[in-house]
Amino acid sequence: MIDRQDLQHARNDLGRRLAALRTSRGLIQQALARQVHTTRSTLAMVERGRQVVDRIFWLRCDALLEADGQLLAAYDAYRHLHTEFNTQRAEAAQRARWGAIPEAVLTANDATAREHRELGNKQHHNERPETDLTTTRHRQPSAVDAEAGRREEDDNRTATRLLTHLRHHLLAPHQPKQAIDPTMLPEVRQRVAHIHSLYQRGNYAETIRELPDTIEQANVLTRVCADNHRIRAAAVLSAANLAASKVAVKLGDPSLAWIAADRAARIATDQAEDTALVAAAAFSVGTALLAMPNRTDSAEAVVLSALDRVAATPHPHGPRTLSTQGALTLLAALVAARQAQPATAERHLNDAYALAQRISADRNDLWTGFGPTNVMIHRINIAARTDRPQLALHLGEQLDTSSLPKALMSRRAQVHLDLAAANATSPDNDPAAVLHLLEAERIAPQTVHVHARTRHLIGDLLARERRAVTPGLRALAERAEITA
Repeated sequence: MIDRQDLQHARNDLGRRLAALRTSRGLIQQALARQVHTTRSTLAMVERGRQVVDRIFWLRCDALLEADGQLLAAYDAYRHLHTEFNTQRAEAAQRARWGAIPEAVLTANDATAREHRELGNKQHHNERPETDLTTTRHRQPSAVDAEAGRREEDDNRTATRLLTHLRHHLLAPHQPKQAIDPTMLPEVRQRVAHIHSLYQRGNYAETIRELPDTIEQANVLTRVCADNHRIRAAAVLSAANLAASKVAVKLGDPSLAWIAADRAARIATDQAEDTALVAAAAFSVGTALLAMPNRTDSAEAVVLSALDRVAATPHPHGPRTLSTQGALTLLAALVAARQAQPATAERHLNDAYALAQRISADRNDLWTGFGPTNVMIHRINIAARTDRPQLALHLGEQLDTSSLPKALMSRRAQVHLDLAAANATSPDNDPAAVLHLLEAERIAPQTVHVHARTRHLIGDLLARERRAVTPGLRALAERAEITA
């Protein structure tokens, strides 16, 4: 027999279960109503073009409406067009930043460019430069360095494409676009000066666009001019190759820079008969060697030998020769800093300052930008590169670049890049680092976008980004095509 008390308990339990079921049914109905409302609102937003939903949404709609995949196919087509639009917009923005580069260059095979660079580095690694030094120190390149180089090239495809264009015309020269006669020498000389000005302003795309035909025009002039005019034409051709060497170093191809600088040095020595120009060419050779792996000692040999030659010149030194001597002395300081010889670097900096005092002004003879301000800029650069950020920041507070020639935009930008690196040694100073980067970009945007150390710095800042205190960082990285 069933106990009445047990039966009552069962009835009460069933009542509680029914009540819970009714509550659950109410909640389910409310959830369904909300889902229907959300779906209707989403569809309304989609119809008005104010919301883009994901592929899963359209997959469900396609199944619900039994559309046989038509909705899904339309969505996929839309996404494809949207991706193409974004790509074209990015390319248009890139062209706006970098100038009009021939379409053939923009579509060049980047692998070919890498092969040329690797071959050049291998050849220079196997060569032993002539040197008076009795001992030479060598350091084997690490796998980390090689991987960093490959990653940097992959990251900065714009620089690679520009280099492809320059490399093609330097290694496989063509005839000028117009007939050349001796009367064009002043015009070509002016074009070369303009190209150096473009480089110093940080407009590397336009520099490369102007260089090839100008070099060929100068080359023809060395053959068609006679007597003293031929010597002047040789000086113009040497100066044009110097511009090519400088921009190749800036864009990350020291091997190509070495080739152009060597041509400039050979022409200046054999044909131009210009002591200051020979010194300027030695400066470019040293700069290219310093940018190569394991060639710091070779750079030192070239720079010190050139300084000895300039010092042994019998006639009095004018501003041009003093400027190139000063530029070589500053490069010697950079070499010593790279070799971890701070006392030697300081001695070279003091020697450069003494030369700058003799000139007594910030000049730009032979496009060296040499003068007292430039010596201070190099002090800041060396301090930032040798892990003395506080010294770099202290010197930065004393620096006044207002007396620099107007053309030296990239050199002004370099100061901000060095101060950004100094500030970034402490995460607390990231806002100041970003401000310096943005100011450098305002002054010379291409200088920021191709500078290898700065690109790594931006990547490091992105990795520890705090958007509340560094609001301009991500947009800067996007303009420079840098990802975290």
